[in-house]
Amino acid sequence: MTYKKTVIAVDDSGIVLKRLDNLLSQIYDFHAFSKADRALVYLETNTPSLIILDIDMPVMNGFQALKKIREHDHLKDIPVIFLTSNNDREHVIRAVQSGASDYVAKPIEEQILLNKINTLIYHK
Repeated sequence: MTYKKTVIAVDDSGIVLKRLDNLLSQIYDFHAFSKADRALVYLETNTPSLIILDIDMPVMNGFQALKKIREHDHLKDIPVIFLTSNNDREHVIRAVQSGASDYVAKPIEEQILLNKINTLIYHK
C-alpha cells in the first residue's frame, strides 16, 4: 500500500485554503487550517512532509508560527513554504532568514507552487 505524503496549509483566507485543497488533495493527504494555533495542536502529534504558511494572519503571524514549529524536534527539518501577498524585498529576506525553505507570492501560480512543493518533498 502506498501512502500519500502529508501537506498542511495555514491561511486565514478560506478562499486560499479551498484553492489549495482543490490543487493538492488529489496528490497529497492535505489538511487546511484557518488559524495557526489549530495547526500547532495538530503538529504536536503529526509530522507532515511539508507546511505552507501564510505570513500575514491575525493573532499569530507566519513568522511566529514558524518559530513555534521549529521548537519541536520532530518538525525541525520539515520544509516550510511561506505564502503571502506581501512580496517586497524586506519581506522575502525576512522569510528566508526566519528558516523558510521557500517563498511564494499570491496570487498563487499553481504550477510554480506544485513544482516547489514536489522539489522540497522529494529532493530534500
